[in-house]
Amino acid sequence: MAHGVLVALTGDLEQEVVAAVDRTADLVVVRRCADVAELAGAALAGLGSVAVVAAAHEPDRPLVARLAQVGTATIVVCGAADRDRYTAMGATAVVDDAGAAPVMEAVAAAAAVLPLVPPEPAAEAAPAVESPPGRLVTVGGAHGAPGRTTVAINLAAEIAAAGARVLLVDADVWGAAVATSLGLLEESAGLAAAVRAADQGTLEPASLLRLCARVNDRMLVLPGLPRSSRWREVSGAGIDALWEPARRLADWVVVETGTWVPDDERTVGLDAVLGPRRNAVTASATAAADAMVTVGAAEPVAVQRLVQTLLDLEGRQGLPAERHVVVTRVRTDAAGPRPGDSVREALHRFAGVADVLLVPDDRPACDRAALAGATLAETAPRSPARTAIADLAARLGVPAASRGRRRRRR
Repeated sequence: MAHGVLVALTGDLEQEVVAAVDRTADLVVVRRCADVAELAGAALAGLGSVAVVAAAHEPDRPLVARLAQVGTATIVVCGAADRDRYTAMGATAVVDDAGAAPVMEAVAAAAAVLPLVPPEPAAEAAPAVESPPGRLVTVGGAHGAPGRTTVAINLAAEIAAAGARVLLVDADVWGAAVATSLGLLEESAGLAAAVRAADQGTLEPASLLRLCARVNDRMLVLPGLPRSSRWREVSGAGIDALWEPARRLADWVVVETGTWVPDDERTVGLDAVLGPRRNAVTASATAAADAMVTVGAAEPVAVQRLVQTLLDLEGRQGLPAERHVVVTRVRTDAAGPRPGDSVREALHRFAGVADVLLVPDDRPACDRAALAGATLAETAPRSPARTAIADLAARLGVPAASRGRRRRRR
């Protein structure tokens, strides 16, 4: 068995180091990374135990710390003027960019003190083997910004407040916002790293746990893509392999999905059959879900978009039998003197939806939560918006939650 080496170098030095590693019996290059985000994702997915990164990629202290946390040694290749700076960051070794020889010496020295088999995770970090798989709920919606992220975050918070372990997955490849909304500054796209590990056949609950950020003792977040242009990284078959480990990691899995796109909106030719599809992530999560939440807003254009989305979903194969419709920002200014009745009547008349959960517009409470990077349960526990989302949790089968605030751990 050989140590995996992750390489993020530039120019001729990359070729020299790759060739030198290939000539070494107990080392193998497992990935040549284009940037530190890809390097971090590969390391967090457990693909390599030694990372070699050029100073040109601007590695920083959080990157070195995250790699050390998962047992990956970091070797920074830089000029003499930067040696002290990268040494102070805690890098395993800092070497001059004078050729492959000093790099290989540092790689060999780092590998010599690392076990060939990654250490087993702590017993308390892994879910109990005998636990039944968790329940998976998707939170999607129409075009625009009807409040999908707000509903998903606070639904997960209500589940955690009820005493269950919850994993919130940001699978919105059009515009991931969960980590930002909660003030979680991640160095890599957890979703992309999880899919890469699934592609390699190495994704397990323990390795998935390492990719998650912890909001509190019962709520985990798998961050989404930092840039929507990277959607092709998660649109393959690996996304289908994510949901089973996620269910084993948590009692509940809440997945925020993107806007539904008709299947015929894809490239032409052979790519139309074999190429990646941007809607594949949403379709995969929904096919695996036990329940589906569709979110719209109580505004004229938003209601029209919600109606069209609900009509597009009619007759679609692979949808869960349990479905809920949620309408946010319900207020008289946008929907008339009896906004709830107006919204219910419109959805019943044009989309055939008889049961709608209404979330009152509480902009001050939502603004306070957004400013604090927190949930409504923490910043506005008596908010009517929070009460409505707690009602959604109850409809999904979550026990009634405590109304007290929960202390967060970052």
